[in-house]
Amino acid sequence: MQENEFAISICVPSFKKNDDVVYYQLIFTENNQRHSFSVDYRYSHLKKLHESLQTLKGDLPKFPPTNWWRPTNSNQELIEERRIQLDYFFKTLLLCKEVSKSLILKNFILKSQCLHLKKLEKEQQILIKKEREAGATPNMNQKKAKSQLTTPVCGPAEDPIDDPRERSRSWEFKFVQKKSKSMCVKENNQLNNLNFGGVPIFKGIILKLK
Repeated sequence: MQENEFAISICVPSFKKNDDVVYYQLIFTENNQRHSFSVDYRYSHLKKLHESLQTLKGDLPKFPPTNWWRPTNSNQELIEERRIQLDYFFKTLLLCKEVSKSLILKNFILKSQCLHLKKLEKEQQILIKKEREAGATPNMNQKKAKSQLTTPVCGPAEDPIDDPRERSRSWEFKFVQKKSKSMCVKENNQLNNLNFGGVPIFKGIILKLK
């Protein structure tokens, strides 16, 4: 095998249409049939390849012409006809020694392989993202169920403590006890500041008068 010559074959078995854009599937297969990969190309991209190959010396196979008088992408029969012509073009292209040894074809094949690997990487990233989203959904449901089973905190009116000894240790009893003590101190202060005939007197003096 000569240098820069590829032991590979290219065929165009199918196409797919996305809105008004048509993509032709190119399958690159090694002659030993062990490895193959596919890339989707538009007609305009393949036409640029043909224009680059025309700079080489050698007889190139006929490339499908551009139909200026009728739109090809809107007619399924014309698309299929172009696919057949592209398939024949690539199958006979590698028979030309000048082309098979050229860097133009080598770069085209390597570029196609890179596009294929990027496509696989993108599909793998999408798959990993879906698996993560699917794995996160049950965890959220478990957290929601756990929050629904949590025992609510009782307020003063809902405190279930019935034993007086336990109630004396509860925050409700301490709050009421503290409040009653503060009221007693306030009343004592008011008694200590009583006036009798406009003159301040003390609680002890009133008790003696009584």
